[in-house]
Amino acid sequence: MRLATTIPASHWRSIGYSPLQATAMERLTYDIKTLCDGGDETEINLRQRGSLHTVDQILLYNELMLPHWQKFANVLRGRDSMTRVHIRGISLPPPVLDIIFPALQSMNNLIFLTLSRNGLGSEGFIQLSSFLNGNTRLQKLVVINNVIDDLSVAGSLSNALLNHVTLKNLALSKCGLNNIPILEEILEGCKEMECLGIVNDNLGSEGVSLIANFLRSNRTAIFLQFHGNKITDDDALALATLPRENTNLRIIDLKNNDITEEGEKQLLKVLYDPTSMDSIVNSNHLCIPYTFDVEKSSIAAQRPLETAVFAINADDDISVKQKIKKKVVLALCGVDGGLFDLSHFNDLPLQLMPRALELIQKHTTIRSINNTPVQLEKDALSRLFHTLLGWELPVLFENLNNPSTNAGKRKRRKTRR
Repeated sequence: MRLATTIPASHWRSIGYSPLQATAMERLTYDIKTLCDGGDETEINLRQRGSLHTVDQILLYNELMLPHWQKFANVLRGRDSMTRVHIRGISLPPPVLDIIFPALQSMNNLIFLTLSRNGLGSEGFIQLSSFLNGNTRLQKLVVINNVIDDLSVAGSLSNALLNHVTLKNLALSKCGLNNIPILEEILEGCKEMECLGIVNDNLGSEGVSLIANFLRSNRTAIFLQFHGNKITDDDALALATLPRENTNLRIIDLKNNDITEEGEKQLLKVLYDPTSMDSIVNSNHLCIPYTFDVEKSSIAAQRPLETAVFAINADDDISVKQKIKKKVVLALCGVDGGLFDLSHFNDLPLQLMPRALELIQKHTTIRSINNTPVQLEKDALSRLFHTLLGWELPVLFENLNNPSTNAGKRKRRKTRR
């Protein structure tokens, strides 16, 4: 199983490789040798190393590499401890795939495969489709910068995706899906995908419209990723309103698109419209369409309102009615007004007032990010204060009996005892 030698960069230069390519080829042979000599890894990352990756080039294949690929395949074959294989920036022509795919097929616990910048071409995608047709274990497939430009090839891949029994997570990036017939064909194979990503493909309005129509009838999709597709405000709104028709959708990732501040406001309004009580009730309470990195606390701290609404929608432990209640409280404590004017509560029965104030006060205890108070939390105390000032308390207290009279009654009852 041991591979005896690493082919030095000097040899690759002697047969016409540039200095950068020669160094990358030397490192590739070294990495394969290291993997062949290694132990029971659970994940393999075989990638182009060196400066080539910075210029988006593929490390080209040479027949001298065939024995190395054969040894690599022998290491993979039957390796049940391995669950993930990623090959990035390295050419995988049909002779290599003829070796690699059978080895992957023999791995009983392989659940995640990444193929990135491999120059697959039509033949490569046909081989990938054949691999998927014979596989019953893979759960996630990521294909990056491998362009599908043949409709029949797209059809073969689509059928393989549709018929796969365990594959529920698919991400395609820079795969030529701005070609509408190709996109339409691929989408046909994604009807059972729970997580679907179409990324960095400049979909355009026609592509977004096609995806929106597909998702209206797709009751499986939960997580959608569409970042880097030059999606506009109108396109984003078309996607964000989908959950009203498809209640299974939970996340729509729209980062790195052409969505302006106005578009972001419209997206938020779909989830949280504090114009009136009815508009809050009729907002979406299940999905999160976002345009920024919600995982970074520094960014989330700059968007306290969006973060608060996202947290409410993402809370699967509470009912929709409870989410609506939280959004009403958020509106009462909001900075921008809206329901901040509580004059319409002037006739509220006094016994309900402590409960309303309790909800507003409770809001101040949960508004934090990484234990650091954000502006909205600080403002909530001010909202509580101004609520008390704005509420016509004397009017409410007019309904109470005289405290001294009540005290006298209690004293007389005590005396009688």
